[in-house]
This record gives sequence, structure tokens and C-alpha cells, in this order.
Amino acid sequence: MWPQSSKHCEWQPHFGKQTREEVAHPTSTIFIQIAAYRDPDLPATLQNLLSKASNPERLSFGICLQLSEQDSDLWGEMAFPAHPKLSVCRYRASESQGACWARHQAQQFYRDEDFVLQIDSHMRAIDDWDQQLLQTWQDCNDEMAVLSVYPNAFHLPCELNLATLPVMAADRFDDYGILKFQGISRYSLPEQQPKQPLPNAFIAGGFLFGPGQIVRNVPYDPGLYFYGEEIAMSARLWTHGFNLFCPNKLLLFHLYKSAAADGDTSATHWSDHSDWFRFNRKSLVRVHMLLGSLKNAPKSLNAIKDDVADLNAFWLGGERSLEDYQRWAGVNFSDQTISEDARVGCFQNLGS
Repeated sequence: MWPQSSKHCEWQPHFGKQTREEVAHPTSTIFIQIAAYRDPDLPATLQNLLSKASNPERLSFGICLQLSEQDSDLWGEMAFPAHPKLSVCRYRASESQGACWARHQAQQFYRDEDFVLQIDSHMRAIDDWDQQLLQTWQDCNDEMAVLSVYPNAFHLPCELNLATLPVMAADRFDDYGILKFQGISRYSLPEQQPKQPLPNAFIAGGFLFGPGQIVRNVPYDPGLYFYGEEIAMSARLWTHGFNLFCPNKLLLFHLYKSAAADGDTSATHWSDHSDWFRFNRKSLVRVHMLLGSLKNAPKSLNAIKDDVADLNAFWLGGERSLEDYQRWAGVNFSDQTISEDARVGCFQNLGS
């Protein structure tokens, strides 16, 4: 064998192990991994993170920078802010194999920092975001907590959407049989702000924060491309014993590049690479294999053993089963069913 958006939930949290108070101490370190593909906003993102941090010395950066010869030097290292712990691996855009491959490259700079933060290369932050993020994680009262959500938008240069608080929810199974997520702006702020982080079952690739051991125990699969990344990582984290939460406060904001009004000029991997689907085909096979749903993959994907030859290194964990995850998340990958609670992002905390 090959390896209703307006619905409010009554949360009844049952937290696991208590967090040691010193974990979110001002000296706690944060490794920030960023995959940047021809993104003119990367220097501004780095400057914003450093200028808004309460303790920039605690931050370390691992960046996979992918640029074309036609791209401006103002998008690259010469425009980065000075910081003693900012490491970059640089690739020609033509060499890139996609977002997850680049995330994997950025992870290689991890040096046992206390926490890891995965973000996109076009983000903005609130004041004192680092301490606020650590405090939000501590408020989960769970040393295996992972915070993740589709962040609210910002508009260039730094206009933040502060009106609502988003949560993660299931959306649909797409034409390739892959579960897609949606962000739901459930809570109006500040009057409806939850008192604690909200238990969830899904992660967002553009904002993921948790213990640094994630990098060692659940490394990013470079064989994934883009589609399917989030459901694969959600299941892997949960089966490795991590518990997923949406933050109960706004911390980071994302530039959604479909908004032409923002004047974004950066390219995408799939617009640059006419053969992008050869990466995506293999990726979709890997996701289906991981989730036990290969029978739902279109025959046009032409699954072969070489697609999953190294998948054991990026497999599910042994702390909890895939069946347990599906019950927790309210989804079934084989039958392609989604519960109503999953569609509105309402989950009970079952503990570990």
C-alpha cells in the first residue's frame, strides 16, 4: 500500500495541559518563516513587523526569496531592514516549485526558537503584536495550541480592517475532491469579542502560530504545491497532538491580491509557469493519499507510486487517528460530507 455565517456558538472549552507562565515570557523567541514569490510588499512587511514588535530582538526570520531577473532590487535583500537574525535563501523564480516547497526551504533556518510563526509576504501587524500573539496563545491554556485563521484584509499602505473577527470553517469539496476552507466574519468588534481563543479544526497557510516543535515534528511537505496545503496540514497537526484555535483578537492582516485597487503588481507562480499543473497534479495525489480519499481523485491525475515515494516523512501523526480528526472536524474525506457545524466554524473542544 502507498504510504450559517451569523450563527453564534456556545463554547464549552475543556483545556488540556496548563501552560507554564514562563513560556510566553518577554524573552520567548519567535521564528518567522516567509515564502516570498516576486512580491514587492515583502520589504514593507518586514519593516512593519519589526517596527510594531514590542521586542524585535526576540524575532528570527527565515525567508525563501524567489525573484526574476526583471524584478526590482527594491523587492529584495537590499531593501530589507537591518536585523541580526534575518536569514535568506534566494532562488530564481524559474527554479521555484511552488508555495509549499518555498515554505519548506524557509523552515531550514529554524534554530530551536520557542515558537514558530508562518505568514505570507504581504502582511501588517498591530502594535506590540509579538507580545499580544504570545498572550493569546497562552490564553488557550494548552501547551499544544496552534493559532491560525484567514486574517482580515489590509489595504496599502496600512489601512486595517478592524470591524470583525474571523473564524475558519469548511466550505466545499472542489472538482479535485479537495476540501476547501472559508473565513467567516462572525463577531462584530469590539462589542462581540470572545473572551478566549476559539477551538477550531482548520489552519490557514498564511497565518499559523504555535510551539517551535512544529517545525521538527510536522515539517512542511515540499511535495505539495498550493491547493490542498491547508487541509493536509490541519490533519497532520491534529493527529500529531496539536489543538487548533482561532485567535479571539485581531493581530495580523493580509493583503488579498485580488483587490486590484491596492495596485499590487506581483506575479504568481502559476501565471509564470505554464507547466504549473505538473506540480499541482503530484500535490493533489499526495493530499488524497494522506487523507485516505484517493478514490475521489479524478482519473486525469494519473496517480503513480513516485508521487508518494517520500510521503512517510510528511505523514499523519500517531497521537490521534484520521478518523478521530474527521469526527472532530465534522467532515468525511471519503464520502465528501460536511456537517453544518463545520460549515459555520463551530467546534467543541474535545481535548486530547
